[in-house]
Amino acid sequence: PRPLVDCAGRVFAVLAGRPRDKSFDCDCETAYNSMSSELCNFKPKESELTHRRGDFPAFAVGVSYRNGQMELSRLAAGENGPNAEALNRLLASQPIQRLAAYGNSAFQLWAPKLHLYYHDHVKQMYQALPSLRRNFSCSVFPCATFNFGPNACCFKHRDTQNLAFGWCSITALGRFDHTKGGHLVLWDAKLIVEFPPHSTILIPSSTVLHSNIEVCSSEERASVTRYCSGGIF
Repeated sequence: PRPLVDCAGRVFAVLAGRPRDKSFDCDCETAYNSMSSELCNFKPKESELTHRRGDFPAFAVGVSYRNGQMELSRLAAGENGPNAEALNRLLASQPIQRLAAYGNSAFQLWAPKLHLYYHDHVKQMYQALPSLRRNFSCSVFPCATFNFGPNACCFKHRDTQNLAFGWCSITALGRFDHTKGGHLVLWDAKLIVEFPPHSTILIPSSTVLHSNIEVCSSEERASVTRYCSGGIF
């Protein structure tokens, strides 16, 4: 793991890497294969295929409070939408749960006060609304987006509806040469970072402009992001 620091020595993002455990790589492969095999079961809307983050299938699931929602609730896609069964099968996958747990642990290690802030507010939310289901049993992030391949590479954007000073956890999946494509570009920091498959990066996605470099046409890239809507706080 490697922290990224600003001119004042403050950690603003972390290249969290992955555990030194071959079983983790196996779980990442399984997670990617599960996403690939489930894609045919999705019934996407046009807005889930072409959107401001890119031209690839992307499906959000979990608890949110944004886009005109009148109350805290789980996004319809994971509850009663046409893609609920497929999304819930992915969430129930042990490898995908493990990826979320690693991202959460890295968050807690590198930003313990911010992690505690998330933990306390999200805990209060679930206590006040016990009917809300968690995406992950071991993560403070209540929402996730599955970004499907074969070329899930984001346009330049900010996730402005996430907590402004918060972080999100991004895990890259697929089969590609990370020295030639799939890089994470942090425009405000003027950094281009190699982002290998199975690795996790933590960034303040609401405030830092970011994007990806495309992978080769013969390669495949997907990702899973975990985050929290600013409205929850």
